[in-house]
Amino acid sequence: MRTTHEYRGYIFTITYEPREPAYAVDFPDLPDIITSGDTLAEAFRNASEALDLHLESLQKLGKRWPKPKHRLVVEAI
Repeated sequence: MRTTHEYRGYIFTITYEPREPAYAVDFPDLPDIITSGDTLAEAFRNASEALDLHLESLQKLGKRWPKPKHRLVVEAI
């Protein structure tokens, strides 16, 4: 299973794997962020928190936030 989400304009994917941790998170625009969760909800919560902390760290260092290169596209079928 794989789900794609958007938070603060950045896209991330949560992928289910039948091993610990069950849900891995990938930010294609921010490869430095590494997080996961035991449930889908926990992975989403951890991803949001990890992104917030990463962007806060960049701001404290006086660095610009990277512009998102990926977009979430929803198509009706």
